[in-house]
This record gives sequence, structure tokens and C-alpha cells, in this order.
Amino acid sequence: MQQILKPLKLFTFTIFLACLMNCSSQMQTEHDSATAEEFVVTGSRIRAQQPAAEKARARAAMHMELKDKAASYHRIDNNQQIFKTYGVNPTIDTKNTTVSTFAMDVDNSSYKLASHMLENQRMPHSAGIRVEEFVNSLEYNYAQASQKFAVNAEVFPSPFRQGYHVLHVGIQTQQLTEDNKRGSNLVLVADVSGSMASDNKLALLKQAFTTLVSQLDSNDQVAIVGYSDDAFVVLPATKANNQRKIMAAINSLETLGSTNAEEGILLAYEVAEKMYLPGFNNRVIITSDGMANVGSTDPKMILNKIEDYKQKGIFLTTVGVGLGMYNDYLLEQLANKGNGNYLYVGNQGDIQSAFVDGLSKQLQTVAKDSKVQIKFNPNMVSQYRLLGYENRALETDDFTDATKDGGEIGAGHSVTVIYEIKLANALPTLDFADISIAYKLPQGEKVNYIHKAIPYQILKDTLASTSSDSKLSIAMAAFAEKLRQSYWSRAYRYNDIVIMLDSLPTQYQQQKQVKQLRRNIYQAQLIDDRADPFESEHPISKMNFDRVPVIE
Repeated sequence: MQQILKPLKLFTFTIFLACLMNCSSQMQTEHDSATAEEFVVTGSRIRAQQPAAEKARARAAMHMELKDKAASYHRIDNNQQIFKTYGVNPTIDTKNTTVSTFAMDVDNSSYKLASHMLENQRMPHSAGIRVEEFVNSLEYNYAQASQKFAVNAEVFPSPFRQGYHVLHVGIQTQQLTEDNKRGSNLVLVADVSGSMASDNKLALLKQAFTTLVSQLDSNDQVAIVGYSDDAFVVLPATKANNQRKIMAAINSLETLGSTNAEEGILLAYEVAEKMYLPGFNNRVIITSDGMANVGSTDPKMILNKIEDYKQKGIFLTTVGVGLGMYNDYLLEQLANKGNGNYLYVGNQGDIQSAFVDGLSKQLQTVAKDSKVQIKFNPNMVSQYRLLGYENRALETDDFTDATKDGGEIGAGHSVTVIYEIKLANALPTLDFADISIAYKLPQGEKVNYIHKAIPYQILKDTLASTSSDSKLSIAMAAFAEKLRQSYWSRAYRYNDIVIMLDSLPTQYQQQKQVKQLRRNIYQAQLIDDRADPFESEHPISKMNFDRVPVIE
């Protein structure tokens, strides 16, 4: 029965070639015949049904936002983006299995990329939408951890799936004091191939490196590696307080040639090994559009070659730049399997968020191979569906297997998990579930465990009594589900998500992240002309919200 837990994966690459006004209209719809929830829709220019009044409201709301930016929009020719589809998690009956297991994830690149595409009046590709990265891109006001992880949880009526509740779990890591922060040995890897000359990519790379280096102190060291046709050392290990020398090396970077990512990454790890110091944050940071075309372009082959470095404790961060000519799959997999995290930067605001406001999260790893396992009480929960984490799914036994990879978590990071659950008991008196967390220390191999009960007392009777963090998280998850055309997202409209945001307190609505989310929703509502891919075989009028799909 463990296979029921695994998301329905279609190991196909989605490569779409498009111009700005005609993106991916030729893509084919893929599906697994077992259930509508297994469909992966790769088209992105099919007509959706949006009421005229809602379209008008979206246009009015976006008018002021867009009129000053219109001149900056530009057509991107030869636009190639590469994604990998992982399917959509099904609804699970607890009579079949009660256990859900997955690796933690704190990446935010999926949301950042989608946000910048919408700002440029382009519909994000459905295969590039990872719900967990949307949800985890937000900041929440979780209780701070007194131990390695604090667990926050709430259950409330679902605003988007009739007859269901939402289980919101927020896992918060400890903040580090200045005295507890470790020195950093960083190897900055610059993709300076020809594709980086377009779309302002090299300029963003330089801004990101400059901003990061400006935040380091005298205990830190920096080296710079570049790659195009071949890999080369731009700057050997240099104390971070030698700012003039480092900045001169960054400013000297110029684009040329092909993209030999494999050679660049291997050279970076060789340099990192020479700089390695026990107890320090030893990390390789790659900034690229991921469009490798020389040497190995398969992340699995590259990862095999850096396995020894990974085991030694050299961590990895991949930073994506650019909209056109972008390989999400390579960058995401390198970070996912390479003991690291995956960021996307599209402007100075993203750089500020990643390398100034969130510097400790990105550099100060507090736990590696972090996993979550939730065991539902079938007397309380009859059905459940995990929103997102399809490419982080694990077998039940993987939770206690020290050799199975998990997620790397930085100081102050939070991990948010959302389930749709069907309550089996209208008057709950027992725990909904038990949650367990497994993790290793950054320089250790011993697996540590934390166990908590999710008690029935966290149930909120109404949506109005639900916390603002939970409302915000389900709004973001609903937006991601809508963008990737999940089967269950057909039951609501973009405007319903806006109404959810309208219910937040004023101080929340004034947050920069909430304003950005609102703009993204309005923009998607304006340009999303995709049709419902399920209507012909599973019309909305006949949707059964209690339907549990057949799993094969």
C-alpha cells in the first residue's frame, strides 16, 4: 500500500518554445487514466471561463499597477523553458493508508518565477508550479522554536473544497544569535555563457554576488568560479573584508561561449574542498539560467560526481535568473539532491530578500535530511490530500532510513504543510494525527526525532475564527492549484481567492507579500484563457467532493 503515498509521477520533460503572445499553444495534454487528479496539463493558452464582471474588476485593480510598467514589457523571442512534471497528489482514504511521508522543502523559486512571468504579462507554465514553493515563499508569524523545531497547527473549514477541512502545519526552526552564527567559506559560481547575455541575466548575477558579499564579515572567505565552454577560477579564496578585490572580480565577468555547467560545478567543489573548514558553513552558490549544452546536462550524472563533497558537508545553493531560456529542472534537481536550496531572483527586491533579509536562512544550515511523517487517526480523518510536495514524496520506511535524502533547513526557516482532510467525526474528541520530524545536524549523520500529537482542540468551527496565517497560506495554495489546473481548483475562481485576502486584517493586507500576491492573482485572472481540461469527461456540474479516485 505504500505506493498509494507516492504522487502520480509522469517522468516527462515539458519543454515549451514560445513567443510572448503565443506561449506553448502546441503542447499536448497528458494524463493517467486512473483518475482526473492524475492529469498533468502542459498547455497554457487554453480558454478559461471568467465572469465578465470579475475580469473588469481585475482590469481596474491592475490599471494603476501596469500603466507605468507597460513601456518596460518586451517580447522574448526564442523563449525556451524546461520543466519536469510530477503529477498532482490524489485524495487518500485512511482505510487504505494513514501515513504521509515527505522531505521538507524551503525553496521559493517556483513562486518567484511565476510572479515575474505574470508581471511580464505571461501565463506561467503549469508544469513549473510547485504548490509547496508558493506556500513557503511567504513569511508567517509562527511561534519561535525553543528546540530545533517548533510545530504550529490549526484545522479549519476549507473555503475551497466543499465538505472538507484544512490542516495547516507550520514548522519553525530556531533563530541563531550573532554569537552562534558560523563563519562561511563560499564559492560563487558564475554562468557566463552566451545565454546569460540576454534578459538582464548577467546584471542580476552581478547584483546578487555584490549584495551577498557586502553582507559577509572578516571571518568569511569567498572564491569565484566562472564557466562557459570551460571552467576557470576568477578569484581564488579571498577574505571577505577585501571588498575591493572581490568586487573587481565580479565586475570583470563577461559572457561568451557555450554552457559547460558540469565542469563549472566540479571545479567549484574542488575549490570548496580546498577552502573547507570543519564547523564553518562550506557552500557552493551557483547562479545560472540552467541552460547547459556542453558536457553532462543530466543532474543525476552531475550529482553522482559531487557525492563525496556532499557527504563531507559542502552544501549547495542554486540561484536562477531570467525568464527566457531557462532550465528549471536542472537547477531544482541539483539543489533538491545536492544538500541545498533553490532560489530565483528577478530583480533587486528578490536579491534583498534572499541575501540581506534572509541571509541566515540561506547560509546558516541548522538541519539536513529533514523529513516529515504524519499519521492520521482514521477515527477522526477519513480522507486526506497533501497539497504539493509531489517531488519530495517518500516511502513510509524512508522516514527512518538514514540513507534517504531529506531537505536542508536554515536558521529561521519555516516549512508550511497543507492538507485537505475529511473529518470522520462531527464531534472530535481524539487527536487528529501524530506528526514526526526526522533530521540530522549539519555535520552529523545521526538521525534525531521529534514527535508531537495534533490534538482536536486546534479545530476552528468557522473560517472567521481561523488565524490570519492559515487564511493566507490556503489562499496561496489555492492560487498555485489554480495556476497548475489541479482537478479540485475547478470549484473556485480567482476572485474567490481575492475575497479570502480581503478577509485578512488590515495589517496583513498592507504587507508587501500580500500586495504582491493580490497583484499576481489579478494579472492571472486577466490573461488566463485556458479551458478546463477535465470538463468533457468530468463536468463541474457533476463533481463529487467526496469522490476518492481509484489508485492504480
